[in-house]
Amino acid sequence: MMIIYVDGDACPVKGEIVEVSKKYDLQVIMVLSICHLTKSDGFSEYVVVDHRDQSVDMEIINRVKKGDVVITDDYGLASIVLMKEALCMSSRGMQYTAENIDLLLYKRHMNQKIMRAGGKVKGPAKRSNSEDRQFLINYEKMLKQSLYNSLL
Repeated sequence: MMIIYVDGDACPVKGEIVEVSKKYDLQVIMVLSICHLTKSDGFSEYVVVDHRDQSVDMEIINRVKKGDVVITDDYGLASIVLMKEALCMSSRGMQYTAENIDLLLYKRHMNQKIMRAGGKVKGPAKRSNSEDRQFLINYEKMLKQSLYNSLL
């Protein structure tokens, strides 16, 4: 059975994930560091890890299996999830794929080089309500496709 893993430390669409996942009776596991612990939503399982760097990512990597879904904005985590043949989507509704992950990782690398050299890079735009709606549409579409494919 498909499990939905959420990189929960800074995920702005937790409510939307739960809303759609309930509709399809899918298990949701929110993985959070102890520093980002929040009140339970009453549906999801919460896995709390220590506050060390990459603890949430490592917990998800160790748990995710082929056919699962991961919601994260971390390109590094997304690339590993894809290698494990799981689906992965950003909180803005962009599905990570074998076709787009290399370019995303390259852009991140270049931005890090610029910042290490003392330069500045533009961050993401302020989140809008339309992005939340787009996430809902894309997330549900991805789930439907995955559920359909698992029946074949």
